[in-house]
Amino acid sequence: MPPFPSQRVSRRAALQLGFLGGLGLSLADFLAWSNASGQDTPAKKLTPTADAVIFVHLQGGPSHLDTLDMKPDGPADEKGEFQPIASKCAGLHVCEHLPKLAAAIDRWALIRGVSHSAGAHPQANQYLFTGNPVSPAVTHPALGSVAVKERPCPPELPGFVAVPSSEMTPGYLGVSYSPFKTGETPKAGQPFQMRGLGLPAGLTVEKVTRREQLLRDLDTVFRKADANSDVLDGLDRFGRQAQEMILSQRTRTAFDISHEPESIAKLFAADAFGQSLLLAVRLVEFGVRFVTVNFEMSWDTHSDNFASLKTKLLPSFDAGITALVAALAAKGLLQRTLVFAGGEFGRTPTINKGAGRDHWPRASWALFTGGGIQAGQLIGGTDSKGHGPDDGTDIKPDDLAATIYHALGMDHRQEYRTRSGRPVYLVPHGSIVPRIFE
Repeated sequence: MPPFPSQRVSRRAALQLGFLGGLGLSLADFLAWSNASGQDTPAKKLTPTADAVIFVHLQGGPSHLDTLDMKPDGPADEKGEFQPIASKCAGLHVCEHLPKLAAAIDRWALIRGVSHSAGAHPQANQYLFTGNPVSPAVTHPALGSVAVKERPCPPELPGFVAVPSSEMTPGYLGVSYSPFKTGETPKAGQPFQMRGLGLPAGLTVEKVTRREQLLRDLDTVFRKADANSDVLDGLDRFGRQAQEMILSQRTRTAFDISHEPESIAKLFAADAFGQSLLLAVRLVEFGVRFVTVNFEMSWDTHSDNFASLKTKLLPSFDAGITALVAALAAKGLLQRTLVFAGGEFGRTPTINKGAGRDHWPRASWALFTGGGIQAGQLIGGTDSKGHGPDDGTDIKPDDLAATIYHALGMDHRQEYRTRSGRPVYLVPHGSIVPRIFE
């Protein structure tokens, strides 16, 4: 079977793929061959409170009961092993293994009782990433894809970057709005030699320029014969950006954390999560619109939940997330950068036989700061056992997405049209999280 059975690759497309491969920039993650492009209709004008987003994904879903929504008076077989400690917010006790976050929680808005019904990782992730439940009829675009469509950034920079990877996809917007995946994480104090941002041996700037001229000449020959223009338009856009990135000293500098001053670099731990967050700060400073950082040590603690949290997950998260805010503030970037942190769901109140907790979409938490967010707030909550939202809470991933769009000055009910002409709203059922900007 051919690699793309639903697409016919023209001679021009093949030349483009060969050209980009010659530059050393992999297209494996970019060319998902989404062949529809969104046609938007005029949206309501909003005043943005942020011009960039850092989206921290806690892959696997952290246990809410063992972190920021503890229930120390709950049943013995549910409340867990950890002790609560007082935090900077009156009345909020958090896990003893989050001491730095406890001391700085007043710099965040904490939302508890986020709830939905998607109990599997792929469906829950897509819900979190798009603000829409998974649908068989349409593949919704990720937040970052919409952000760079509506708020383009300088052409030599990728507007949407995933460190080191992400399952976020452009959906019906098409391939040109895919995230640029770094593929690896930077190492402390070392230049970040990311594959694809340098010229391979023997390839010079002059050769790149000549190849681009050849491609432009051939473009006029093959354009009329191409019926699948949406895919090729995406390749066109990506091809132009690939060349601009590779030839841009500014782009290579943006990805090189070794240029960070010691006062900023020392805030971050030398682990993968800390250095990924440092890179996110640097990219936002250079003008990247949307950066998602994937915490790759899995929070999917079906077994050894407490040992994993205590020794690996919580110390790294505690150090990294507080360093992120400190660095953004020190650089004067916090007010213009919206920061989100959260997972796709929480974990079961009941502790299983393997000392773990399983998937629990009925309750989780999310953190917001920067970008116009009123910090120091506790919004929402869960019942006395942490089984689900309390009577006054009705917050879903739709609302988290609507809040992110609002910060960027975007109407979350804006209408797009798929290639087939079907009208699709960005987040039709979402509302801005109450009080979060007040």
